[in-house]
Amino acid sequence: MNGWYLVAPEKLENKTVDDKYDNQVDVKVMLTKSLVTFGDFQKYIAGDPEGVVLGSYGLGIISETVENLFDLKVGSRVYVNPNRNCEKCYHCNNGEPLKCSDIQIAGEDFNGFLRNFVTAKANDLFYLPDSVSDEDALFIEYISLSLNIIDKLNIQKGEHIAVLGASNLGIILSQLLIYYQAIPILMDTDDSKIETAKLSGIYYTLGKELNWHKEVSQITGGRLVKGVIYIGDCGGTGRPILTLAGFNAPVAITGYFEKNAPLNLSTAMKKQLVIHCINSGYGYTASSINLLANKAVNLKYLKLDREDFSKMDEKFRSAAEYIKDGKDVNDVIVSYEQNSL
Repeated sequence: MNGWYLVAPEKLENKTVDDKYDNQVDVKVMLTKSLVTFGDFQKYIAGDPEGVVLGSYGLGIISETVENLFDLKVGSRVYVNPNRNCEKCYHCNNGEPLKCSDIQIAGEDFNGFLRNFVTAKANDLFYLPDSVSDEDALFIEYISLSLNIIDKLNIQKGEHIAVLGASNLGIILSQLLIYYQAIPILMDTDDSKIETAKLSGIYYTLGKELNWHKEVSQITGGRLVKGVIYIGDCGGTGRPILTLAGFNAPVAITGYFEKNAPLNLSTAMKKQLVIHCINSGYGYTASSINLLANKAVNLKYLKLDREDFSKMDEKFRSAAEYIKDGKDVNDVIVSYEQNSL
């Protein structure tokens, strides 16, 4: 199995990727599409001391499986779960993997999807219905992460929720808040992202020229918001987003954060905010596929690039230069031409 391996900061190599494969319990999947995210580009710049294959999410066709294993069949189109429970913590050892205290994430804790084949446990594969396209399926984890946030914050019908970051994740999250009858207020200092959010059906959007605190106060009748969702890989991090929260409101911190990213918690202490750090949608994949099948989100206007698997070395180099120049980069849908490098 070949893949793009991160061997040093800003250095990818086409190498053989060794996956453990037990033909009695494992399934081999030939990848056909994957998604590279902002987090992948940041990891590329920073490097990984142990080396890793990047690529956050992926799907493909089952190429090898033992007969009668969870009714999985060769040729079936499947989404591969990008998260795994650690199998080592207290909860994993006591039959509660959904409460795992150390969720493993593809491209970070184990090899990601920038390779031609991946090996996975049967319970980490999900059949994709015909009504869900390959490209839409790549955003299953964004939907799952959004569902996890909505649950953790216990968001209720009619509540105003501030969302900082009109990235693809922020837009999908805001659409799901509307789906569950909450009222998102989506903010970003990049007005082009705000325009994309408007096209995607987000009514309350605030760009860089507006006074966010004043606007939120007017929208909520002075009550401020019932919850705040702060997406790390977004614009506007210099704004005092936590001041928009009412007393004792829940806050979700998600997205990609650099190791030394500053976060001023003085407002959180003063308002006694309840902070949740949420980095995966583990346990929500089946629900997310159902939402996609039922058209609960509109992915038509998301900002995306597309690239061939064989050209990812060049794509990562150019993206790294954009990021270092302070420019934005899009998620990249990767296609596999005859599944070879």
